[in-house]
Amino acid sequence: MSGNRAERRAAARTPPSVQQRYGSGKQRRALAPAALGAMVLLGGLLLVGQEWYLYIRFAVSVLAVITTVFVWQAKQWAWLPVPLVVAVLWNPVLPFAFSGQPFRLGHVAGAAALLITGAFARYDPRRAARA
Repeated sequence: MSGNRAERRAAARTPPSVQQRYGSGKQRRALAPAALGAMVLLGGLLLVGQEWYLYIRFAVSVLAVITTVFVWQAKQWAWLPVPLVVAVLWNPVLPFAFSGQPFRLGHVAGAAALLITGAFARYDPRRAARA
């Protein structure tokens, strides 16, 4: 431990939300599921039209819903429609009958949109503690 005894005692009395050791305290919780969803979308380009593509739809929609939950928790309302649209378009239960080059470009656009959403939807635990 660093510091003298008085500094350690003062730090022990200070609530953890006040102690700021590392960075600004903001977290990008939606980035991991968004990045995984983007990887699955780009990898799914190889399986479009095949039997295994159903698993790609399940993975993308589940990861987009997880991203939606994290964006909702971060209260970043402007980014909320992006993962919702991805979850609906790649829904395996009621699938849309998309095909061709625009659908393949949609994979790339959906992957980019998920990555951007995950990067910019930041969660601030200090703001959540005040609410």
